[in-house]
Amino acid sequence: MERLNSRSALVIGAGTGIGRAVALAFGRAGARVVIADCGDAEHREEAVAAVTAAGAEASSVRCDVTIEADVTAAVSQTIARHGRIDILVNNAGIGQPPGDFVTVDWADWQRLIDVNLRGVAFGMRQALPPMLKQRYGRIINTASQLAHKPAAGAAVYSATKAAVVGLSVAVAQEVAAHGITVNCVCPGPTDTATWRASDAGWRKWKAEQLPIRRIAEPDEIAPAYVYLASDEASFMVGQSISPNGGDVSW
Repeated sequence: MERLNSRSALVIGAGTGIGRAVALAFGRAGARVVIADCGDAEHREEAVAAVTAAGAEASSVRCDVTIEADVTAAVSQTIARHGRIDILVNNAGIGQPPGDFVTVDWADWQRLIDVNLRGVAFGMRQALPPMLKQRYGRIINTASQLAHKPAAGAAVYSATKAAVVGLSVAVAQEVAAHGITVNCVCPGPTDTATWRASDAGWRKWKAEQLPIRRIAEPDEIAPAYVYLASDEASFMVGQSISPNGGDVSW
């Protein structure tokens, strides 16, 4: 049996990178997928085509997570198309501009909070009412290994991702008795546009210091989301799964 057979999934931040890999993995697992992203429409449609080619139903919607009305519309479109929303992935996120904490511009700080934290809050706020009504839901929020291992030069980013973990745990405790689970995935270094935009020397150093001696491909991160979205993860409440090549271990 397909692990997500006929489940209705909304993946926000799915035009490229980890989000796109998650949408494709959901489709292969039998889910009906709505791909939401604020990037190029071409990327969204390429992601839809990839999921459709895997034999699943897919559609797309533009969604800027800093605008709550956009998130509301993405949830509403998912329900209108599929009758319900079973799975929500809040994956939209941005990286921190280069520079130490004392040089971070307050506007950049606010932008990181708006996308990485408030965007997740908007997604949960809009998806939870219909999930509570149907007494079923799986919410998966993308945090980062830096939530658990903050790094110099990424103070604000680390803070936003740690906040995502804290928010997820608190909300998970509120809704677990209603058939809804809320969990996080905390990826380590992964070959995405954000990774490729960082300093080349730092990228080389980081890959070499990982126990696995390489960074991840998005397809290696996506299975964690499939597990948390499945009924097999029914007892996972407020947890963080950390596919990170051994960079953070406990």
